[in-house]
Amino acid sequence: MDRTVRFGSERLCAGGSGPPTVDRRGQKKNSPSPPPDSDQENSEPPPLTLARLPPASATKGCRPVSQIILTELVVKFEGNMMQDSKRKRSVLPETTAPGSKRRRRKSVPSCGAAAMLPDELLTEVCLRLPIKSILRFRAACRTWAAMLSSKEFGQLYAARIEEMSSNPKLLFVSPTANFNSTAVYTCSPSKPTDDLLLTLDDVRGNYVEVTPAPCHGLALLYDGIAPAYYVMNAATRAVTRLPPCRDVAFASAGLGCDARTKKYKVVRLFEGNLLDKQFLKCEIYTLGGDEGDYWRPAAGGVPFRFYSFARSAIANAVMYKLQPLFFNGFLHWLINPLCHIKLPRASILSFSLTDETFRWIRSPPFVASGVHLVELDGNLCMVRDLRDRSTAVCKLEIWKLKDYDSGDWSLDHQIDLTGQLPRDLLEPRIVKVIGSTSSCRSGKKIIIATSKHKVCSYDPVSRTLETITSISETCTSYQNEKSYIRFSLFKESLTPVHKTREEIAFATPLSKATREILLRLPAESVLKFKLVCKQWLGLTKSERFVRAYFAHKNMDKRPKIMLVGKGSGKSLFNFIPLSKWLQEASNQGTRFLYTKVVCSKPCHGLNLMSVAEEDYLFNPCTGYHRVYWNREWHQHQPWKIPIGCCEQEDNPFAVGNKNVGLGFSQVIQDHVVVGIFYDRKDYNSREYSLTCSLWSCGSGYFEQLPQSPLPVNDMPPVSVDGVLYWMSEPRLGQSYERAIVSFDIAAKIFDVIPCPSCIAVWDHSSRCHAFVVELLGTLCAVLSNSVADELDIWKWDHGLWTRAYTINLKFWPDYSLATNVVVPMAVDLTDGRILLNTGRKLGLYNPFDQEIENLLALDQVSLVTSKVQKQRTGGHLKCHITRCEDVPRKFSPWKLSMAPCENFATPPSASSGKNLLSSRRQYVEALNSVSPKVMPVVPMLYEESLAYYPFAARARVLFS
Repeated sequence: MDRTVRFGSERLCAGGSGPPTVDRRGQKKNSPSPPPDSDQENSEPPPLTLARLPPASATKGCRPVSQIILTELVVKFEGNMMQDSKRKRSVLPETTAPGSKRRRRKSVPSCGAAAMLPDELLTEVCLRLPIKSILRFRAACRTWAAMLSSKEFGQLYAARIEEMSSNPKLLFVSPTANFNSTAVYTCSPSKPTDDLLLTLDDVRGNYVEVTPAPCHGLALLYDGIAPAYYVMNAATRAVTRLPPCRDVAFASAGLGCDARTKKYKVVRLFEGNLLDKQFLKCEIYTLGGDEGDYWRPAAGGVPFRFYSFARSAIANAVMYKLQPLFFNGFLHWLINPLCHIKLPRASILSFSLTDETFRWIRSPPFVASGVHLVELDGNLCMVRDLRDRSTAVCKLEIWKLKDYDSGDWSLDHQIDLTGQLPRDLLEPRIVKVIGSTSSCRSGKKIIIATSKHKVCSYDPVSRTLETITSISETCTSYQNEKSYIRFSLFKESLTPVHKTREEIAFATPLSKATREILLRLPAESVLKFKLVCKQWLGLTKSERFVRAYFAHKNMDKRPKIMLVGKGSGKSLFNFIPLSKWLQEASNQGTRFLYTKVVCSKPCHGLNLMSVAEEDYLFNPCTGYHRVYWNREWHQHQPWKIPIGCCEQEDNPFAVGNKNVGLGFSQVIQDHVVVGIFYDRKDYNSREYSLTCSLWSCGSGYFEQLPQSPLPVNDMPPVSVDGVLYWMSEPRLGQSYERAIVSFDIAAKIFDVIPCPSCIAVWDHSSRCHAFVVELLGTLCAVLSNSVADELDIWKWDHGLWTRAYTINLKFWPDYSLATNVVVPMAVDLTDGRILLNTGRKLGLYNPFDQEIENLLALDQVSLVTSKVQKQRTGGHLKCHITRCEDVPRKFSPWKLSMAPCENFATPPSASSGKNLLSSRRQYVEALNSVSPKVMPVVPMLYEESLAYYPFAARARVLFS
């Protein structure tokens, strides 16, 4: 039987004529035979064929196919070296049957020699291939997979790359546009553009530290936000996240190789609890070790005589982003002498990965402050930064350690920076030597990187500097030079990265199917399934799953409405989707609010619920909540001034004498609550006094902010791309014009943005109200003209104001601007309708027809009914509201608006037997006694999410 073996676009045949071919989809199809008298010169060239395949026992499985593939590679990559690469094709003799036409057959070359290619030649050819091709060829057969995955081949490949390297290759770590992942690029002076190697999800690129020099191709990354450690081989695009470790404020870790066991270890030195018996601790994680996925204590621990050195080394590493250097089987930490009362004799604390013991190295003949370690030409060196513009001395000194035992140091290089690239090496805050490269062509070069993302090379022979790479980031949210280097040397290596057992378990088909099922379940069901097993618990709590769940549930980006009522038991509030509430035949479980509540728009799955005394962070889908501010504590501070005589206006979107907003910092991936509190405001004298505060939801960090540049009005702020915006109050302060106050959450800086000219103008006789909203992810300024009954909406786009919408409310008395504060909440992407909220009514405004379709109408009668029912039922507060008639049972949240809903809550009639009022007089008295500021339920927008914050504050220190 004839056989054909296909690889790439070539076909390898074995046997006689007429072999079946295989198309690109893997389906077999019969190859049409050539015509009997076809011309051989005009026909397509015959495919590469094989006359005979060796037996399977002699070639170990699929060895012949691999040999044929490699033969073609030899011809392709070493054609110039092999003069006899063009083989002569032998034509088989043609046979002609009596009385039949002659038919030509395809030529079949003799490739028996190719099938018996020596293993040495296989190795030589594979050593000249890029890593990307080697990884692909591992899937050719088991023999190739074993050969290309062996340690011997990896060592030979690393040695060849070291010999062939001429230009230095660098890695650059950069945050992505949304700051929730990190991109790893490779750059070289010979390439005009940078190549993207891989993207690390859920790794905060703006706070990621990377080792300047990899260990046999492996690099250690640290995410200071999570916190978490990652081991990465950028050449093979392999990365693994290490198991969680103890979360502490001060910790430093390094990656090294144990020369005895040939295992790679991550050593973590940190400060534990003060009450622990051993305050300083050392933990080790072995990649692919037999002990499993956990950190174990070092064999000898941290001896007490090294405590002072260890504390100084940890503080120095955290403050100046100095990861320990691996050299000669030891990890080396720098000791900061300024942390000691008396100058120490030691400058380096080292840890042996083989014996797991500590030792120290003597200081050089100078105070080792403002220095860093580097490996140059197989020697441990210390770089001394002597840059000072005020003096004539401006240079870098490189000291080499001559002997470990004696601690002798010698000055090896002096790099004079005077007059050479002054802007590249004098202005940056941090300048570090990250390594050296050498080749037979260019000689030895010392690589210097700066915190302004520039890399220079220094030639010790000619003593010249040259800029080889310069990168300008455009995705940073603010211009702030970081105090660490994002460059690392790049070495192509085949060193494997061992996955953790948890990562291997999550990669199984069953785990992937489970993940896809959980993504389609409600949030309440996902929380229940956490109790099934530890694997499901780890899956649902992972940041990657939480992010994927949020993206899957809100992919349509259509607003979702929820009603907020008073909770029962431990729950502070009760949340029910509007669609579910209208579908229910009875709403006996809904309870009235007893106080005024203002709800923010959803911010990455969380909402801020503000009352006069406190603010709550809520996830309405899961019930997660947390209190972040107690107003009563703020009011009773003795240095605060009482509130002025002017009372707050009747505004359903304002509460108390504060203005609090919820934002999300893309840089630190954390929710932030920013509050502006008025201690005094007097509209007659235009005097005011306010304070500003910030609370970090993830870490629980509280900070007092500088005062806002302008007073703000009582309308809530909006959050857009990590910035909070308020509309100013022209009745207070020195300015008689409106402006927008902005607060950059990442930079923690207030600023002022000018308003459109029609909104900025204000006088005492003006009856127009202005505020800010967020529509379709854009900042919008709204002018509420009560005289014309129009909402004039302007959007801020690339530093310019353009008119977006004009909402005409003349023919809708329920939404009259003279008696209501109408706020545009969202825009439907499908038909462009705008959701309007007055605090008592919800409606969809069609800008083309200028018509409003009511979604919901709240009335005070419902509150009066509930108060009387509370008196008759002994204090059990329930909401007894008549729902809209003729509402279909199956509808989408926005198709709901088509149903007639003229009166959401009407007083029950006496004829139905449900009237809870004994007489008309009691009903009127109760109606007049109710405060119009308190609504029975409050509508709000929400997003389906599993977002939450642990109640234990994260102990992290982020220096910039």
